[in-house]
Amino acid sequence: MKNIVSFVKKHDNIFVLILIAIAMLARVYNVQLSNIDESYNFLNSYKLANGLTIYKDNNVIITPLFFYISSIIIKIFGENIFVYRTFNLIIATFTFFLCYVILKELKINKRFSLLYTLLIISLISNIISGGANYNLLAYAFYLLGFFLILKMKKGTYKSIVQGIMLFIVFLTYQKLGAGYFIAIVVYEIINKDIKSLFKELLTAFILLLTFLAYLYLQNNLYNFIDYTILGIGEFGSNNWNIEGNIFTILLFLLLPIMTLVTTIITIKAIKSNLNLTNEKEIINHMLTHLAFSICAYIIIIPIINIYHVYLASILSIVSLMYIIDFLISPIMEEKSIKTIINTIILCIAIVLLANSIKNMWNYVYEVNSIPKDSPFYGALLDDETKETIKTVGDYIKNNDKNTIVLSTYSPLISLYLNDLDNGDYDLPLRGNLGSKGEEGLIEQIKELKNTQILLLHETDDEKEIYQFAYDVADYIKQNCKYVGQVNKFDIYETEN
Repeated sequence: MKNIVSFVKKHDNIFVLILIAIAMLARVYNVQLSNIDESYNFLNSYKLANGLTIYKDNNVIITPLFFYISSIIIKIFGENIFVYRTFNLIIATFTFFLCYVILKELKINKRFSLLYTLLIISLISNIISGGANYNLLAYAFYLLGFFLILKMKKGTYKSIVQGIMLFIVFLTYQKLGAGYFIAIVVYEIINKDIKSLFKELLTAFILLLTFLAYLYLQNNLYNFIDYTILGIGEFGSNNWNIEGNIFTILLFLLLPIMTLVTTIITIKAIKSNLNLTNEKEIINHMLTHLAFSICAYIIIIPIINIYHVYLASILSIVSLMYIIDFLISPIMEEKSIKTIINTIILCIAIVLLANSIKNMWNYVYEVNSIPKDSPFYGALLDDETKETIKTVGDYIKNNDKNTIVLSTYSPLISLYLNDLDNGDYDLPLRGNLGSKGEEGLIEQIKELKNTQILLLHETDDEKEIYQFAYDVADYIKQNCKYVGQVNKFDIYETEN
């Protein structure tokens, strides 16, 4: 038994990786596919894997690294939901594993680092649902950059690495990239190292110019700016919203305030009452943590929901655990305490693993109903959604008129038809339509001839999400002829 324990301690990173991956399985795979973010992001990745060009052929409003990576992965391993969700499993495992190695880098022993990581997984992992998402990948890169700041000593090499990380976070999600930029500036100002800051920003700037030159040579620079920058105004002004349990959201929004207060109190206590040989290092870690924790909250703007708030909170939780561990560490080395902690770790791990394995059994039983050559392979689809996709898809295939689905169901139907040339119509959401916004899409519709447009027949049980381009839908209802209904969609027809 001692040899086993010794082996696990020596190779703890591998065992923690495996533990996290198993705990994430059911949260990634055993999820219903519906007309929300997963279908949009998968379709955009699927388009790139099939030779289309981002920003030219699809209305992506996020910087492109996530879609570049995901399109390559599904192109190599299979253009289906199963592979896409496996990519999410890798991202989720990497994200929570980074929490573990960050805690260890902060000189917290392995036992408590594992306990804190398992607690974070228990609190946060319900947001890991279905396919890969640019928010989570960007946050994983954000955590990686923070870890490298703790890990690497000062110098030109560290500055270059941080400049690269700033660029990578920005290229994955421009909003979190802005947060990383602010955090880096604050960190270097605290350390009075403006020279390093200059090197970091110069490195990131050179990489950014190289990327923009690449887009320019593709004749794609304006499209990139139009969707990712010029369309932000409409996205921000029209999509402010709070979704989910208000109490839970407010509780997690208090975390950065708690982090700030506890950091200030602890630093004052260290300076006045404690004689620590590594006082400067501990204070530096706390201030660095504080800067990066607070700046991560930029991702909750403008859509304040459980997903964004939980994700933004990860580093704040790590920071609070670091401070708590620092304050209580003198009493945590007692043998009785270690036994209690080991028991808690074992119980949490068993619950996480048992729940994941149980739900994966249900997933394996249900998923075999979808053929492996279908893009939907690996997804769980309820009967109603299956019927909607098939009925509407078959109607479009057999219709002699050009037919457009203006709905959040559009990505699912486009995948069913393998019809990838729908541009803005595949994601008709406010803020996703570039600088011209909904008015631009209305102008496109005015030019359509001999075309049918399908709009969801909204009921008390089902409506389009609040981000939907309702002004465009209203224009269609007022200016196009209603000709019938197919499944849950009303059919409107433009003038010939």
